[in-house]
Amino acid sequence: MRTHAKVTPELRRWIITQTEAGQTPEALLEAMIKLGWPEGAALEVMERALTEKVAQIRAKGAASETVPGVEPSPESGS
Repeated sequence: MRTHAKVTPELRRWIITQTEAGQTPEALLEAMIKLGWPEGAALEVMERALTEKVAQIRAKGAASETVPGVEPSPESGS
């Protein structure tokens, strides 16, 4: 499904901020629907924003594990 509404960086940040603050996906979905988003489009935007955030976290973690001259600790599983 493709949404025709404008997905702004501010909307993506709002989704991430609300998630980090402990809001449930259901609460975010309900808020977006109240703002006029169709349910399917809101779910798509939420999924994309959260998937991008997870990718950023993984990339940051991978970068910190590959510090030159530093051996990974046995606890890290690397």
